[in-house]
Amino acid sequence: MLLSKAQGEAVMDLTSAETLGTVTACTIAPSPARIAGLRLKTGGRGHHTLVWEDVRSFGPDAVAVEGAERIRDEKDIDPGDPASATHDPLGKAVLTETGLEKGTVIDVEFDERSGHIRHLLTAEEQIPGDDLMGVGSYAVVVAAPR
Repeated sequence: MLLSKAQGEAVMDLTSAETLGTVTACTIAPSPARIAGLRLKTGGRGHHTLVWEDVRSFGPDAVAVEGAERIRDEKDIDPGDPASATHDPLGKAVLTETGLEKGTVIDVEFDERSGHIRHLLTAEEQIPGDDLMGVGSYAVVVAAPR
């Protein structure tokens, strides 16, 4: 699934059938490359995160979670945690470990069951998720071509 297809998807509480928010972006972690969290827009002020481990299912119409308490305010997440907004790859430069620029992340292709990242997409290429080395406040770092 492409993150761009998931953006705007509802996040539903399985215990109350209430819509808690909508998916706006994701955060990612390397080794292995995976979705660490989903960034959400909720009815309240500020931004919120749903940690991937709290996702019960990722369907074509909604993301399911058991309990509204699973949704966390982004301000309460440590910046070093992969679920932190700092680790949102969208719009960030892609650099190899040797400093070669490879474009800007425009989308993320991932497995909606496991959260495994298949590819980071730039305007120029699809970078295998297994090449992901890290995500910082400025750039996404990937392995240099061999």
